[in-house]
Amino acid sequence: MPTLNVHGSAIYYAQAGEGVPALVFVHGAGADHTLWGDQIKALSHEFTVAAIDLNGHGRSPRRAAEAGIPSYVEDVRSLCEALKRPTVLVGHSMGGAVALTLALAPPKNLLALALVGTGAKLKVHPQILDLCRNDFAGALDLIATWAFAPQASEELRQRSKAQMERNGAETLLRDFSSCNEFDVLARLHEIQLPTLVLCGREDQLTPPKYSEFLQKNIANARLVLIEHAGHMVMLEQPQALTEALRAFCIELRSSLQ
Repeated sequence: MPTLNVHGSAIYYAQAGEGVPALVFVHGAGADHTLWGDQIKALSHEFTVAAIDLNGHGRSPRRAAEAGIPSYVEDVRSLCEALKRPTVLVGHSMGGAVALTLALAPPKNLLALALVGTGAKLKVHPQILDLCRNDFAGALDLIATWAFAPQASEELRQRSKAQMERNGAETLLRDFSSCNEFDVLARLHEIQLPTLVLCGREDQLTPPKYSEFLQKNIANARLVLIEHAGHMVMLEQPQALTEALRAFCIELRSSLQ
């Protein structure tokens, strides 16, 4: 995996493909770049794809103990600028908060947004925050229960729990605390980038009403609700998510020619 130097710390990312536009994938709370494995594999045949480990996640060391989303925005800005080509920023949940924040002061090559299971405000259920502070194992169990549609397999739930467990209790608490403080409700009208909003129809953590609000309040936004999926739509319905992203990027590419 290549690295970026962000304020003296190494930020890791996976990259594949050579096409235009580039897609930069940003994971959510407690996750890492491997969340996007299906999308990286499928989309790298047509586009450049890059998936980041935000600082404190995966192979990227934590840079600032309390910085949260502002430090994640620095990570992602550095990756977008390093790619030096028109870029679509794909953010899931907390990664969507990062994408929205970056879109308010975008790098020159940021072409569009794809917001997956996220919102302009991400108030976290008090039970999740309490468990993150006091019972890490309990937090993993609860999040894995709420993050998937009822029909999701136990294997997917265990895979998600293992990823959060690897990144640790301190990271999970920092992430959810950062989400709880995030709020750009009053600034959505400033975003002028083409935006694809995606959400699992059965998402309990960031319900479809969050995505509907994004679609109504971002000028160039469209909404796709994905059936038979909860919050972890990229794992539950990988093909449906991939096809929606592919169609969006093909349309964007034609506008560049």
